[in-house]
Amino acid sequence: MRLRMSHWVATVFCAFISLVALSGSVTPETSWWRPTFFAFLPMCFFYVGCVTSRLHRDVEQLRRRVEELEQAQARAKPRE
Repeated sequence: MRLRMSHWVATVFCAFISLVALSGSVTPETSWWRPTFFAFLPMCFFYVGCVTSRLHRDVEQLRRRVEELEQAQARAKPRE
């Protein structure tokens, strides 16, 4: 469940800072939202990078495990 929820952290965070920007840009003379939006925008990429990195690591572990199991099966298989 932890991995499934982590996919949505970046989406929720992006939606949040977008809502902050939209609510702050109601009138043209307000610009308080711009530093907040642009300062936290890189965090969206960071969250996506963390999830992608974790998924890549998990896939590599699974590939190694499948290789090990295939090698063990090939060694245990009797010669005909």
